[in-house]
Amino acid sequence: MLTLAIQRPKIATQAQREVRRLDREEVALIRACQQGSEEAFRGLVERYQRRTYWIAYNMLGNYDLAADISQEAFLRVYKAINRFDIQRNFYTWLYQIVVNLCIDHMRKESNGRPARLDDVAEPPDVDARPAGAGVESQEVREAVHRVLAKLAHNYKTVLVLRDLQGMTCEEIAEVVGANNATVRWRLHIARKMFKDAWEAAHPAKAEE
Repeated sequence: MLTLAIQRPKIATQAQREVRRLDREEVALIRACQQGSEEAFRGLVERYQRRTYWIAYNMLGNYDLAADISQEAFLRVYKAINRFDIQRNFYTWLYQIVVNLCIDHMRKESNGRPARLDDVAEPPDVDARPAGAGVESQEVREAVHRVLAKLAHNYKTVLVLRDLQGMTCEEIAEVVGANNATVRWRLHIARKMFKDAWEAAHPAKAEE
């Protein structure tokens, strides 16, 4: 007797349904922005401003610069939103803009005086750190960013996005314009470089 293998439809979990609902909301906001709605654009800013701020901070190690970069990124989004392809992931497009602005700034700084880390204890206008930030004090944050500053931009970027921002390698690949295998290879190298630089800068802590 011939039997047919009937594949039952997968039942979406509550988390998956929530993601789809949020995606629909985001698409609606983007379409409204493309039609000139400033209120919709404010909705996108409110949704992503904290994340863009922390990406910029972890790339640059400076609160004021992070605020400036985040603001500039949203300004560029506002100017280019009419050309945005709705089939793309908005957040990876936005984060790509943030990362590129950070890299441009670091390249300019490398030709002059390095940027100093801020002395303020808490960042302005941000009431929570991202999950996985992994730094518990101002002293440790500064130490981490001093070591990150030693890494080449392509390695630093994947390390920040993966280990400090919690993005997947697939998401990072979209942001940096590389394939998944390249991102994983860079991440492996970046982690080793960070470990070696950290142990060289903090030999006593490395032995603990």
